[in-house]
Amino acid sequence: MLALLSAAFLPALLRTPGLSANPLRRHLRCRQPGCAFTEADYRADPADLSAAVLPEFTEQHVYLHFHGRGGPDREDADLQARIIAQDKAAGLDRFVHVFVWRRWLDAATAERISYTGQALGRKLGQALAQRKGLRSLHVSATSAGGFAGNECIAAYVAAAGPERATTRLTLCDPFCARADEVGAPWDDGRRTSGARLFGRDADFAEHFLNSDDIVPSTNFALPLCYCYDVTGSAERASFPPPSSGNFLQDVGLRLLGYHNWPIGYVARHYETRLDAGGSPMLPSHSELPRGTVFKVP
Repeated sequence: MLALLSAAFLPALLRTPGLSANPLRRHLRCRQPGCAFTEADYRADPADLSAAVLPEFTEQHVYLHFHGRGGPDREDADLQARIIAQDKAAGLDRFVHVFVWRRWLDAATAERISYTGQALGRKLGQALAQRKGLRSLHVSATSAGGFAGNECIAAYVAAAGPERATTRLTLCDPFCARADEVGAPWDDGRRTSGARLFGRDADFAEHFLNSDDIVPSTNFALPLCYCYDVTGSAERASFPPPSSGNFLQDVGLRLLGYHNWPIGYVARHYETRLDAGGSPMLPSHSELPRGTVFKVP
């Protein structure tokens, strides 16, 4: 996640294994006004996603999670454990999976992360659309996983047709900007791609926000989601610091402040509730309108 900070874009590129001189020169050119890495640029040299496939499953309900740049980490594991425990208590047979896409994240330069995430999410969403009888699809994502998670829902909805499953998107402090969209003030990302896209295609979209960390384009409420602002939550004070066993990584994560707190909050509070038909209950935007911000005490 540290490579996502705008001040670290160039150093991150220089540390990327296998980076050729030509992409580096292109990145330097694209730091100039009026020059930006585009989707056409990505399509001309896309990431190899041939190995990006879901494991086999037979369940009619799916919960799929995309980790962030530093993951999979403690919070991703806590969230998965919470979903599985809640499903068991409710009597729901659901496929719960953390999709580990770190190999593609680590290989991507800063300007390519959002496009790689979208391409990955698109591939998985289209694959899920081929599964007949799917009844519910809940996708969550944290930090850099936001583009992958949102695109998974968008691609599924576009490809599955009218008999599709219900869709729910849960975003935890998602990184919302293309590399060229990051700028001061860091907490104002309303013109980013994430602000325009995240939540648009889901039947219900929710955003768990921490608004005072230093990660750019993550400190504002997404207009197409119902937002839970957990910044001032009393629980945050007791949120344990990162403890991955990697000292340097933990120091880096601590420098990000409470960027991991939103997924930590969801991992402590998610509840599986079933409707009369035995499917996970889907909140409604008629009751929880998009763009509304609820400050969690």
